Amino acid sequence: MKLQKHKADQMTPMERRAALRKGRDFDRIPCVPFMGEFKCGLSGVSVWDFWHDPKKMAEAEIAAFNRYGYDRIVIGPNTRGITEALGGRFIYPQKGLPFSDKPLIQEYSQLEDIESADAKKNERILTFAREAEIMAKEAEGIVPIEVSIGGPFTIASNLRGVELLLRDCRKYPEEIHGLLRLITESQKSCIDMASEFGFGIAMADPVANPALIGPKMYEKFVFPYTKEITDYALLKTNERVSLHMCGKTYSIWKYLCQYELNELSLDNIIDLERAVLELGNEIPIAGNVDPVEVVMNGGRKEICEAVKSCIEIGKKAKKGYVLATGCDVPDTTDPQKIDWVMEAAREYGKTGERTI
Repeated sequence: MKLQKHKADQMTPMERRAALRKGRDFDRIPCVPFMGEFKCGLSGVSVWDFWHDPKKMAEAEIAAFNRYGYDRIVIGPNTRGITEALGGRFIYPQKGLPFSDKPLIQEYSQLEDIESADAKKNERILTFAREAEIMAKEAEGIVPIEVSIGGPFTIASNLRGVELLLRDCRKYPEEIHGLLRLITESQKSCIDMASEFGFGIAMADPVANPALIGPKMYEKFVFPYTKEITDYALLKTNERVSLHMCGKTYSIWKYLCQYELNELSLDNIIDLERAVLELGNEIPIAGNVDPVEVVMNGGRKEICEAVKSCIEIGKKAKKGYVLATGCDVPDTTDPQKIDWVMEAAREYGKTGERTI
């Protein structure tokens, strides 16, 4: 299967991005529905193969893109791949989503024997590099690709366990910084790998949600490493990072604005209009159609209304707007629902005006 431009679009995603950056006319607002393992059911690729077989991984990405024609493909290693590269384990059931096994880090003395993941040598990361090689050839000149490297705090939670990690931030802060340094260096190595293919970087750090850790802990344990990573990504790839943050993030917006971001993708529980007013002058905004109540459970009318509303609000953001879902669409969602999202994006996102 060859990757192809969608017949309903006048421009390829690459052409659209180039037009937006140069202030030229373009056909529609960019749209990126986040799908994750949803692509397995769509393509017939098993969850295990989606994470372990480079050819099957690429096959799933191509099948999804060819059907929907969205504006960016995101491949791994993601949080899961980097966790495993550092020695953590996930369980991959025959049906359903993978989940974390018993945390690797039982004592912080273990860190003395763990090295950061070298993307050129670590076999787990090399799996994604092999997929990247396939996708670089397939997507050339058609659609941008980003390598997701997850988020440092969420990777730390996979390796230590969420409850223990949160406790240890207070009891053993220096050990947590040591763990986060190990993770950050691993993520930077993955950025090096992405740069060799001309890819950008995506990040998501759901456990760094201020509802879990609060803004003070975010400032101490998340901000320094995420700032270092986004700065490094821009330096190495010449592209800013696409960052997704789950939950109510209002209390950490002042930190998010300091990152080198291509876009800040917001959870569907965020007031998009407030984000446009308070953040839209500083960073591009992406969001935030509800992936469950609207996309999975809604009908065509509800999906079209939600997409239209998001576009009408989002296009006011001075630094730019990308239509997106507020998080991953559940893997059991009817594939036709994404057709309706993209159809609505093409209908209500038609514009000749510059929005980014």
